[in-house]
Amino acid sequence: MHYRNRLSSTCVAALLLLLGACAGSPPAPGTAAVGGAPVDAAESATLAATLAVGSVRLETVPQPLTPALSLVVASFDPGLPASSVGLSRAGIFPEIRKAEARFMPVLLRQVLQDSNAWGPVRVLPEPQSTAELQIDGRILHSDGRTLALHIRATDASGAIWLDRSYRDESQPGDFTASGSMDPFIDLYWQVANDLLAAHRERSSDALQQLPTIALLHQATLLAPEAFAGYLTETDTGGYALRRVPAEEDPMLGRVQRIRDQEYRFVDAVDQQYVDLFDTMQPTYNLWRQFGREQAEYREDYQRRLAQRDRAGPRGTFAAMEQTYNAFKWSKIQQQDLEDLALGFNNEVQPTVLDVSGSVYRLSGSLESQYAQWRDILGDIFRLESGLP
Repeated sequence: MHYRNRLSSTCVAALLLLLGACAGSPPAPGTAAVGGAPVDAAESATLAATLAVGSVRLETVPQPLTPALSLVVASFDPGLPASSVGLSRAGIFPEIRKAEARFMPVLLRQVLQDSNAWGPVRVLPEPQSTAELQIDGRILHSDGRTLALHIRATDASGAIWLDRSYRDESQPGDFTASGSMDPFIDLYWQVANDLLAAHRERSSDALQQLPTIALLHQATLLAPEAFAGYLTETDTGGYALRRVPAEEDPMLGRVQRIRDQEYRFVDAVDQQYVDLFDTMQPTYNLWRQFGREQAEYREDYQRRLAQRDRAGPRGTFAAMEQTYNAFKWSKIQQQDLEDLALGFNNEVQPTVLDVSGSVYRLSGSLESQYAQWRDILGDIFRLESGLP
């Protein structure tokens, strides 16, 4: 019995030694440490050049702006490199990052709604070229300590409102037990404030034309010959209003109905985004909190290692046990979050919609369902309009 206990302790110590060596190993070649986690050198340079937003207060308005533009927030680009080699070492887990790319637009939409400055704000599974004002995002870096996003906002005329990177640093007090406030909420508030400032820089005439340009752009895509000549393409690749069809134009009325039906799909799947947000948030916050604590632990460990002033000799059982416990808790949180992310990414609920007495059932991913719905609406428009 005594021999078996000793053997067991030896095995555990060997495992802990291996984990401790992994935790204290230097970043891979071509990487740098940001927030305690190694990242690509190019990403590190981008983060270093991006100023943190600091403490921000969301600017609100008493009533929506005129016109109350309809906003589309597309699912973000997860920012995953082409090669998956070394991603886990850099703290990037593809399924979690893909879920973040859906999670973050929902939070941004909530913030934009809280500002009370806009009309409907919708989250779409992919960019929409016919939006009045569209917001695209790319995740540059995401862990419990640092969040960096690149945000681009473009209106229906092709004018760019925003095209910049944002970075925010979490603080220990940002991770509350209730999780009612996102640790990086200042970043989202800054994006909303910048959009409001960009709106104020636009002329009233240019703003008033955006809903018409957006509708005519969609009409041109549905019936190019019928709506030729209403829009002209600018030198920068955008669109300018050349003339406006009559209000009672029956073809334009059909386009508006198709547009409304397209948004019916968005409203129908919106609850799935909300469900993801509500289900993912508690575990996601724990995972990010642990990521922050681990980043601080790694920095402290490297600092003490450099100063030769550690609590105990390298390789002691106490030091290795601390590393192992941290590693074990990290893997539990990571696995829970990956299960949630994988479930949402692969098991989206079918959507059932009714149009003019016909029932359509859409299945597959949200991107696939959206493509199916747009094809159906295109067929309906051509059938109603007598177009081939």
